[in-house]
Amino acid sequence: MIKLNKFKIVKGNFPVLIAENAISKRDCLYLIKEIQNSKNFDDIIMGGRSRINKGSKNFIDFLKNSKNSSKLFNQFNNFNFYKKIDKLFKSKFKKNAWFSVYPSNKFKKNKFTTKKKYNSSELEKILGNNYKNPIVNLDMDFSVSKSGYRLRPHRDDITRQYNFLIYLNSIPKANGGSLTIFKKKTNKDIRKSFRRFPKINELKSVKEFTPKQGSVIFFQSTPNSYHGVRRFKEFRNNKRYFIYGSYAFNKPVIWRFKNINYLPLIKKTRKRMLTSFHDSNYVLKSA
Repeated sequence: MIKLNKFKIVKGNFPVLIAENAISKRDCLYLIKEIQNSKNFDDIIMGGRSRINKGSKNFIDFLKNSKNSSKLFNQFNNFNFYKKIDKLFKSKFKKNAWFSVYPSNKFKKNKFTTKKKYNSSELEKILGNNYKNPIVNLDMDFSVSKSGYRLRPHRDDITRQYNFLIYLNSIPKANGGSLTIFKKKTNKDIRKSFRRFPKINELKSVKEFTPKQGSVIFFQSTPNSYHGVRRFKEFRNNKRYFIYGSYAFNKPVIWRFKNINYLPLIKKTRKRMLTSFHDSNYVLKSA
């Protein structure tokens, strides 16, 4: 369903690829219809985003009743497809590229990032301190957003290597809902640390992607991959339909840039949170 030969480089401070019309209008309409026919969503987050998450019973039932969504999921939930994405980034981003120090050679189709809540000590224990020989898996959700949905600037979980977004309908720019890429205002490639949740006044916008039907965006979840979503406003009941996913390791990704390694540091807290809410920074370490 997704055509990989259409992807082009987006100029910025971390690796981003985009393809317009990577998925047909007909397939988009079928996928939207299947999301609309879903009677149950697993959660509602970020002010108005309803999700059907891989790993839930609801997700399994959804795929059983959704021919096109199941076909798309099976394309992504495949080691050969993951390797094609990995090869695509390595071929298109050669100069000053970010790359994972410990690549994965094993893929688990049935694994997913848990939605359980942990404090920082529990999370550290689960992730461990041996970063070699990671196992990769696909995380994926089918989503629809209503007015109020937004996402503050951040970098994703430390276990994620590649993220992707599939836009199933077009949204007028005036309605918001655009994916925005950010960079630090101070122009430095090498930093002592990259905070997961930087202050908004530390960042400046680099590029905005208004949702366009059939467009697909892939980006590496590097330590500096700051992104967010502008507040979305419905107009004439035009909701925002999209699919989000990532290829994630069972342990933190160790990133290297210009012979510098960046290792994760999880901020201490007794509060139990989903892994996606934990504050985990990347700290410089000479290779």
